[in-house]
Amino acid sequence: MKKLLSLALCLSVLCVTGLSADAKKSKEPKKSKQEQTQIKDAQFYYSEGIRYETHNNKEGAIDVYAKAVELDPDFDAARIAKAQLAYFYGRYEEALADYEYLYNKPGYGAGAFYDNRIDCRLKLGQYEQALDDMYEVILAFCGQVKVYDQMKQIVAQHPELAYKLNPSSHPELNEKYKDNAKIMRDYARTFKDARNNINEPELYEFFMDIAISLNPESLNTEWDGTVEVGAKKLRKTPSGNEEVTEVEINSTTENKQ
Repeated sequence: MKKLLSLALCLSVLCVTGLSADAKKSKEPKKSKQEQTQIKDAQFYYSEGIRYETHNNKEGAIDVYAKAVELDPDFDAARIAKAQLAYFYGRYEEALADYEYLYNKPGYGAGAFYDNRIDCRLKLGQYEQALDDMYEVILAFCGQVKVYDQMKQIVAQHPELAYKLNPSSHPELNEKYKDNAKIMRDYARTFKDARNNINEPELYEFFMDIAISLNPESLNTEWDGTVEVGAKKLRKTPSGNEEVTEVEINSTTENKQ
């Protein structure tokens, strides 16, 4: 009798194990014979990752995209897909590594996925590095009130990092973006323009301090920027393929000192 009970128990375990294996396989899309014999290069794994996503196995697709990136580190589409999914599933260290790779790659820089990159740092407790990234975004975009407000929120929670709001604490970044001094100066002046009823002294001082840090002669050069009546001030992202919209301008601004 004991032998029969043991045999029945073993059969039950095997059945459960088999069902688990079948359930796992069901999440993996079936492959055709042609696909089974296909060369498994980076493009192959990228296509596999897309297919995993299509079959709603998005987290599994992260590892498939990783194989594509391992074979070809410069396969941007695979890296971006991997980073975005990793971020979505809370795998912040993995996502941040990919975002940093893109940040350091020509053609991307500070403007590349900066919202997610900075949020990864915050989720990982890297507050100081997050503030550095935010400051660089401001320099790269020649503005960004939203990012400045985010910096203040972090400093409110971590007062020991208040010095990061001072442009003098970012000498290397100031040197890197010194050519943006004039545009930053013009942007700062939009917050202190009596003719357009704009008076935001805090924003004026913050962005003007940055302009002066980039180039001390910023205050002594002529403001030749103009904005159309009723338009918003528009700036391009560093990559040049996205417009950033911020300060409302109610009438045409003219040249002024």
